[in-house]
Amino acid sequence: MVLLSLRLCFLVIFNLVSFVKCDPVIPNSFDSTTNPDVIIKNCTIGELCASTINSTTVHYYSVQYNFNAKTAIRLTTTMNYSIQQNAPILVVVRQTLGVVSWTLPYAFPNGMLYTSVARILCAYNELNRNRSHTSTIYIEISTSNSDLIDYSIQLDNSTEYSLETGVPRTVTISPSMPIYYKFTFPPRINNIFIEVSSKDELCAVVSVQSFDCPVYDVGEIGFRQGHYQTMSKSASFNIYLNEFTKRNEYLIVFLVKPTDVDCLNSKDSAMIQPAGIVDIERMKNATVILSSPNYSTLLYVTIFITVGVLLLICIFSFLILYKYPDIYDSLTSEDFPLLGAPRERELNRCQSSEQPNQTSEGEENVISTRGNDYQCQPSSTRVLSASSRGFVPVNQLAAKDYEYLKQKFRVYPQTMGTIAIFYSLPVIQLVLQYQANINSIGNEDICYFNFLCTRQFAMLTAFNNVFSNIGYCALGALFFVIVYRRDNAYTRFITKNPDISKEYGIPQYFGLFYAMAIGLFMEGIMSACYHVCPSRQNFQFDTSFMFIMAALNIIKIYQLRHPDINPHSAGVFSFLAGIILVTVVGVYYDKQWFWISYAIVHIITCLIFTAKIYYMGRLKISLDFPVNLCKLVRQHGIFSRPRYLSRMVILLIANLINIGFALFGAITQPESFPNHLLFVFLGNLAICLVYYIIMKAIHWEAFTPLTVVYLVLSLCFWAVSLYFFYDEVKSYEVQPAISRTYNQRCIVLNTYDAHDIWHLLSSFGLFLSFLSILTIDDGVRGKERKELAAF
Repeated sequence: MVLLSLRLCFLVIFNLVSFVKCDPVIPNSFDSTTNPDVIIKNCTIGELCASTINSTTVHYYSVQYNFNAKTAIRLTTTMNYSIQQNAPILVVVRQTLGVVSWTLPYAFPNGMLYTSVARILCAYNELNRNRSHTSTIYIEISTSNSDLIDYSIQLDNSTEYSLETGVPRTVTISPSMPIYYKFTFPPRINNIFIEVSSKDELCAVVSVQSFDCPVYDVGEIGFRQGHYQTMSKSASFNIYLNEFTKRNEYLIVFLVKPTDVDCLNSKDSAMIQPAGIVDIERMKNATVILSSPNYSTLLYVTIFITVGVLLLICIFSFLILYKYPDIYDSLTSEDFPLLGAPRERELNRCQSSEQPNQTSEGEENVISTRGNDYQCQPSSTRVLSASSRGFVPVNQLAAKDYEYLKQKFRVYPQTMGTIAIFYSLPVIQLVLQYQANINSIGNEDICYFNFLCTRQFAMLTAFNNVFSNIGYCALGALFFVIVYRRDNAYTRFITKNPDISKEYGIPQYFGLFYAMAIGLFMEGIMSACYHVCPSRQNFQFDTSFMFIMAALNIIKIYQLRHPDINPHSAGVFSFLAGIILVTVVGVYYDKQWFWISYAIVHIITCLIFTAKIYYMGRLKISLDFPVNLCKLVRQHGIFSRPRYLSRMVILLIANLINIGFALFGAITQPESFPNHLLFVFLGNLAICLVYYIIMKAIHWEAFTPLTVVYLVLSLCFWAVSLYFFYDEVKSYEVQPAISRTYNQRCIVLNTYDAHDIWHLLSSFGLFLSFLSILTIDDGVRGKERKELAAF
């Protein structure tokens, strides 16, 4: 037992001795590599402090400085870089309210490396920001590289740190050396305009932030607060005091991007340097100047003058409408030659079977009488015969009952109003959300404004661009009233003189005119919505009702001489819906395949409409369309003289122009498909109107003096307005930074720019053009229809 106890004691002592002897054999896990020595170094303001470091040490600098609210501390760090180095230097700076850090060399995602980095330190807090005092900056330098690396640091006082209104300041920046400046709102100043300009095209970012630490002067600039813009040659901001609730100070931050990809057109390419390229020379020089614009008074004056002029025009128009009767109110049977023999009226026997159902209105009326509509129509291959003078008279194309066609065309404004309501409500909601996004995230690249002439009012950034569309709305409403007056006058005239109204003049139907008035009014609403936040994606808001108005004008011009064969509203608006759908597709998929497909469809559509227009509706669009077309061609003869020579000439010219439009789009592929398509519609409208005027002159049809005045004034307004339209102040077809190089200052009352003038003048141009079409046939109201050509 004693022996066993001795053995146990010996075993315990042996184990203890063994453990103590083995302990020194285990290596120390906290060697100099993972637990480097901390070396405290001294450095002063203005001194270049150089040293050498590797993974065995950490250098710790404690720098004291005398704080002054008008100066800032700029820290510059530099290293000697070797491509064989496998680890960078890490620089950590402890500021008063935060920590900033960077690496040497400073690397960007595209592989560019910079061996010198400079940053302005934000050494403020709420207690010391406005008084002088002594403070300390702590800088830590470390690396995990085992090789010795030479580096240097230098802290300098930046005496040109504050900006003043009216005093330009030139800045030099690079991707690794951002700069920011402080500005304090003067007393009784609530708005400051910042303008930055540069002669070179290097891509930069300019940000306006509230004066807080840390300052976001690297890649995330502006994403946290304030406003920011990409910049090529220019950038500008309107800054308001109430945006900075904490204090009356803000910072302007400048940063050059490592590449120019964000400032180039979509068809250009940015030069991306391969990895390992060191110290690329991307130094940008820019000039910044601040001013205190006092445009609020002029803005109110401009609003008052614009509204006042439009009100005076409306009041003056109402006085004329009240004082002078309509031309149809002053017509009596004595103003016409002796009515023709009853045989003339017997030619329209079919209209007795086309009496509309008096118990229903609108589209239901059209549908209920559609069966009777075609009972007396010629077959799809029967061609109307020309008169002895070589043209088809209007009376052959005005055989249907007036009341039936009146109800048919009244469906147009009803459909137009419904479309306007359902289309505009989500648009208004969307653009207001765009405006909210600008105010919340600060990204001013979202919207393509003319930043040199943005006049903020209420919550709208560019109120002047929105308000200048009031002309469309006011003149659209005025045109509606004028059409309503003419409609009532003509109704009274045909009620008093039913026989005369059936044999003299051009039949007057006002449904399309009402729709045109609604379209003009809605163009003002939709253009205003677009200008809340102009961009490529919502440009369709501005063009949708332009397409509709152009189409309605073309249909109306054709309807004047072909009242019996006009399309139904459902078909017209379905076609226009397809056009808007194609426009949306063209915005997002404007590739080569799309342009080629569009050109083919465009040409085929033109040929189909050509056949239908040439044969004046006698060629029906159906599955047997090719068969019917072949029958008509054989009936005429392929090489025979055209039955309708004037139609053939204008249709040939129109087709050549449209083929040119289609080929131009397929070959050049313009940046903006909506713009291209809009020019196609407006070009065809111009062809129709010019052709109509020329044919009236050829047939010696009289124009009233009022119509001539409308035509001349509309031409003048269009000529002047197009001058301002082509004076670009912005373009969504390029990158935001390039668009801002087009920006121009306000030219009227320090409120309206060139595009605002286009809005006002083009609204008068459209209004006068509509009046021209409304009155263009007033001069033939006393002429027999059998003597009027259906050209």
